[in-house]
Amino acid sequence: MSAVTDPAERPIILVALASDETREPVVSELEHRYSRDYEITVVSTADAVDRLKRAAAAQSQVALVLAESPTSADKQSIFAEARRLFPEGKRSLLIGWGEWAEPATAHLLFELMAAGHIDYYVLRPGRSPDESFHRAVTEYLRDWQVAVGKRSRDITVVGEDAQLRTHEIARLLARGSVPFAMAEPESDAGRDVLAGAAVRYDGVPLVRLADGEVLRDPDNAELLRAFGLNTDLPDGPVDLAVVGAGPSGLAAAVYAASEGLSVLVLERDAIGGQCGTSSLIRNYLGFSRGISGAELSQRAYQQAWVFGAQFAHSREAVGMTVTESGFQLEVAGEQQVQARSVLLASGVTYRTLPLGDLTPYVGSAVFYGASAVEARAQKGRTVHVVGGGNSAGQAALHLARYAQSVTLVVRRSLAESMSKYLIDQLDAAGVQIEMGVKLAGGGSSTGDRLDHIVLQNLHTGAESTVPSEAVFITIGARPHTDWIADEVLRDQWGYVITGGDVLAEGGRRAWPSERQPHPLETSVPGCFAVGDVRRGSVKRVASAVGEGSVVVSSVHAFLAGTA
Repeated sequence: MSAVTDPAERPIILVALASDETREPVVSELEHRYSRDYEITVVSTADAVDRLKRAAAAQSQVALVLAESPTSADKQSIFAEARRLFPEGKRSLLIGWGEWAEPATAHLLFELMAAGHIDYYVLRPGRSPDESFHRAVTEYLRDWQVAVGKRSRDITVVGEDAQLRTHEIARLLARGSVPFAMAEPESDAGRDVLAGAAVRYDGVPLVRLADGEVLRDPDNAELLRAFGLNTDLPDGPVDLAVVGAGPSGLAAAVYAASEGLSVLVLERDAIGGQCGTSSLIRNYLGFSRGISGAELSQRAYQQAWVFGAQFAHSREAVGMTVTESGFQLEVAGEQQVQARSVLLASGVTYRTLPLGDLTPYVGSAVFYGASAVEARAQKGRTVHVVGGGNSAGQAALHLARYAQSVTLVVRRSLAESMSKYLIDQLDAAGVQIEMGVKLAGGGSSTGDRLDHIVLQNLHTGAESTVPSEAVFITIGARPHTDWIADEVLRDQWGYVITGGDVLAEGGRRAWPSERQPHPLETSVPGCFAVGDVRRGSVKRVASAVGEGSVVVSSVHAFLAGTA
């Protein structure tokens, strides 16, 4: 039997109650289930803010705040203070059964959610044990553990923060939901790892595995194989080769494999595509509290794998040839895959900026996209986010949990490109907005880490130098279609044309078959396209999942016609 957690080290579950009437059922449920590992601290809502400040002063951790009222006696916001002092902690309004139907309570919930002050609400327990209550609490605690890295971290990456490959390895592990620790070579933790493994650091990242093995500057394939992920290609042909494991490719793999097709999914980077970098997706059906892109992607990956889909991780399709029996995909490393049908779900890649003096900082202080692991590394720093779309807004919100200051750099009004709920949350989180400007340069006054950037006014041309220690760029994307067969019809920007648009755009010369193209079929029979790579797609996760789901019917129809 494991020992009880040292009380001095137990994270806090803070319960702020408005009256003594509700104390017994809430506190007894929490203490019975969680007091072994968490300190259950019960206060009045009047005293909650003061208790949070004392916990922060004592360097304690607050994992969860459950409060019946959002404000203390002096009208301070309990949830805002909890978010400021404990950015990874979860926050929830505690209400009784049916209270959501009361207009005042509903309005309060909507207001708190829109401002990002709470993650969701929790119903007070109505029986004992109340597993619905515990499900909500344990989900919050699990999310907190993931956010603060409390899961067992037997893997350590030893590398310099200024080195690009160190960040690439960290992002790959984080996207794969692999818990790990980071250590600079000259830090105490880094020296301990090197001494324990009897290895020297010679300028390239090292990865110490749970069994003590040390990988020296591993490439992605070597790293993923070490964690039991397959990188091999099948010996024979498959019914469907899916290129890309973003939401649309994963959905197609789930449905095709569950319906008996042999499926291979090729993914050159990390499971989830751009979706996997989203810190929180709030508008995906069925997840009222929201879900991170990485978790959604991992759930879909496991589901497809259980149905029998084969995944070839870190394998990039670099060419495609149409053959008499279907398709041949060229895979980096001079290998081939034979498939009866192909699904293009390769998505898009972030557009790059001409960065000039900032170019040497790409990957260490200047990032395309904003992964969770990079966001957590910005504690106490001044950072900028470049872009005006929803991805930029989500990145800025996530960074605001950690950074001292977050500024969004946009060329035009946010109302033209960002959802209103995100604009409201940015305002509530204190994110600053610089409109009508662009990123024009930057550098370091010490020659080491980035410490400033240059912004240029688009109307006057005037430049200003502002402090900044990191820049996250999310400025739109371009389709990844340079590698596909020339017969596949694309528009001038490289997006793949599908369905009835093939005939409308290219006429009969673009479509060699007597039948009409199936929905989501390209100009090459048996080759389909879904998600962001397809022209006319709706750039939303739910839409990508929908396309990946419905395209399987078209794949079945094609394969049946060629049998």
